[in-house]
Amino acid sequence: MNLRRFSLVYLAIMMGLMVIVVLVQAIFAFDIANAGMAILPSMGAAMAEGQSFARREARLPSSSEMWGFARKAGVLILGFTMISVAVFSVAAPQIKAMMSDTTGALVLMGAILFQAAVSFVLVRHFVGLGAKSMLKAKG
Repeated sequence: MNLRRFSLVYLAIMMGLMVIVVLVQAIFAFDIANAGMAILPSMGAAMAEGQSFARREARLPSSSEMWGFARKAGVLILGFTMISVAVFSVAAPQIKAMMSDTTGALVLMGAILFQAAVSFVLVRHFVGLGAKSMLKAKG
């Protein structure tokens, strides 16, 4: 499985979601952003990677392959999330205020670690699901 491709799909989905949130807010004055949106890039990128693996290998990845990839992807997602929080702290005063307070920074770090842990499990699951769907579609 290709970590570079996973990263590109992850970032594309993340940026696409941001654009959609900003457009909906600008056009309809309604905020659709929510915490659940943080896991969508992991799910989408893992599905795409599983499909790519099944297309190339014509088989399901083994459990150890999926867990190994999920570990690497989880570390990558943790890094992306930490970078995103740092970047958004410049634009969002609420995040900047949280980061300047010790308790707030610990809560924020806990949320980042929780998201990475959830994403780790989701990547493992959705890589397999993507591979299954590709193999089923191929017949």
